[in-house]
Amino acid sequence: MLEEIWIRNYRIFNELRIDQFGRINLIAGNNNSGKTSLLEAIFLLAGGRAELALNGHISRVELEPGARLIGDNFWKPFFSDLDMENSILVEGLHTSHGHLSLEITSGRQQFTDILLDSTEGAIATNSPNEHTLFFKYTFPSGQTVKSHIQEIGTRITGEQPDIDVPFKAAIVLSRFPDSQEDARRLSNLRKQKREHFLLEALRVIEPKLQSIEENSASGTPMIWGDIGLPELIPLAIMGEGMSRIARLVLAVSAVGDGIVMVDELENGLHHSVLPRVWLVLNEAAKQFNTQIFATTHSFECVRAAHNSLAGEDFRLHRLEESDDGNRCITYDPETIAAALEFNLEVR
Repeated sequence: MLEEIWIRNYRIFNELRIDQFGRINLIAGNNNSGKTSLLEAIFLLAGGRAELALNGHISRVELEPGARLIGDNFWKPFFSDLDMENSILVEGLHTSHGHLSLEITSGRQQFTDILLDSTEGAIATNSPNEHTLFFKYTFPSGQTVKSHIQEIGTRITGEQPDIDVPFKAAIVLSRFPDSQEDARRLSNLRKQKREHFLLEALRVIEPKLQSIEENSASGTPMIWGDIGLPELIPLAIMGEGMSRIARLVLAVSAVGDGIVMVDELENGLHHSVLPRVWLVLNEAAKQFNTQIFATTHSFECVRAAHNSLAGEDFRLHRLEESDDGNRCITYDPETIAAALEFNLEVR
């Protein structure tokens, strides 16, 4: 599990350190306090490759094929105070893998294109100096792996060497749902004969659910379910909550021994089912040895987690701005209980 993390110069964080992570971590805080940015930093540390800068989970936009990026304006928001002169640093301490480090710097790099002409031979042309992101990933052994990514016109180019990352990671966002990915993950779960974890989780919302399967009858792979009707129906037809729980459990199952990050966990879920959702996620995390980081704006979500996970390896972290920049307050169970009793702000 990830035990500690240090973040410097990434998005809203000038500097942030958290050193009391548990298996289940709920991240609270006001709007623009850095909750999503914390998930992104963990995701970057898990991947370590420059191509992640184009991942929709990190860039926060979906790039259409052939789309023109926005030069400096596309990269700048990654850097605290839009200052691309200072490098981004994400470091972590992992129980099994030790100290890991990722440094991201901005610079300019010129490429030379070699054009072959049948009459004049090779013609070398220099590309303009475009902004480039350089990633340097450092393992506990001291070994480093470097990669970079650069935009040239409407092309993305760079060097992406293979990185044997020490742990897997997945982000579950409310935006960019992927029913095909959910179906693929269910297929893998069925191969392991462990689909009952998902079935039991979905019965939290739909007790009549008898079975589930991945199916391409509509032309696109998706999850279908049997709730006693004459035909199977797509899971999405049963409501947003069903799709949300499926996506959460399947993400946990897909990154065994890794980390799952969930942005605004309560989205699509009625507050009355949140206590059972936390129980389901905690059991799945144990079964697949997965660590969970989830953000929330909901007082009910905090209460449900505290009541359902009493005695478990659960932590509540609140991100706040301070005179020094950013800080994280980690609450122990007694403090959470007192705050909930007196309706104090912990979101």
